[in-house]
Amino acid sequence: MTIQMTEKTLLGRTALVTGGSRGIGAATALRLAQEGADVAVTYVNGKEAAEDVVRAVEALGRRAVALRADAGDPEEAASAVTAAVRHLGRLDVLVNNAG
Repeated sequence: MTIQMTEKTLLGRTALVTGGSRGIGAATALRLAQEGADVAVTYVNGKEAAEDVVRAVEALGRRAVALRADAGDPEEAASAVTAAVRHLGRLDVLVNNAG
């Protein structure tokens, strides 16, 4: 069974996906973009992979930004939220995926 969405359910929303440079985080970021969200992704060591995710999100017509932040560090996590808002204008969704 295939379900096709005709509306973008997250149009006008923004999301922050921690650990969004690879694996489940990258797939989540892309799915959010497919549903209409602009997306910020964080990474610790995978800058190139995070930039690949940003390009893929932008190819879907959404805005995106890669942010270097360790979600295990409270100051870096707070800075990532601030940076996401600065780049994307707001923050509606948080996916805390970082391991």
